Amino acid sequence: MKRTVFTLLAAVSMGVAQAQPGTAMPAYGYAPPMPRQMAPMPPPAAPAFTKGSPAAVLEEGMGRLLKRLHSKNLDTDSLRKYLDNEVAPYFDFAYMAKSAAGNMYRHMSEGQRGRMAQRIKEEFLSTMVQRLVSYNNQTVNVVSQRMHPNARTGVVTTAIRGPQGYPTRLDFRFYKAKDGWKVFDVMANGQSAVVHYRRQFRQTMYMPRGRDQRPMIRPHRQLSSGS
Repeated sequence: MKRTVFTLLAAVSMGVAQAQPGTAMPAYGYAPPMPRQMAPMPPPAAPAFTKGSPAAVLEEGMGRLLKRLHSKNLDTDSLRKYLDNEVAPYFDFAYMAKSAAGNMYRHMSEGQRGRMAQRIKEEFLSTMVQRLVSYNNQTVNVVSQRMHPNARTGVVTTAIRGPQGYPTRLDFRFYKAKDGWKVFDVMANGQSAVVHYRRQFRQTMYMPRGRDQRPMIRPHRQLSSGS
């Protein structure tokens, strides 16, 4: 989904200081012949997750999405329709809207809440389409799953690896709803999607007034109405 680079790199250069094949060795030692250049090692196999767990749900969904991206008949409209029908139901955009609005949420009407959730959904899916259209055979591995002791919430970490460059990390935050696991936030490059929408909400709620640029709260009727 939003794929900005996360720092998932471990220390790979630990063996640099060790003697390399074909370099100078002590007189009593043996210098092995220079080996042929080896192909890069594939990423480690993803761990097996319990069926029905957040990680298993995400792994299955990612697999279907990648299969769709490899389809020959792929355009922006069909991709958007696929995301709307197959991916969006796994996200709780109403919860994201409530979290983004904070204390102001209780002052909003049902219509305003619905429009705000729809607006977040539209922006989220539009960003996904823009990112996925430029898909270039990246692989996605579900790396780990960390569950809260109450087993009602958890975080699933994924690593996205391209043909070149460093892996990208995305953290998906899940909670257990009546109809299954739902994503209520995504972390990319240390940035929370909910925090991003919260900033947007505050910017639309306040506007400068007069020379002193003191903020003025917009009327409630304008909240999340697109104005």
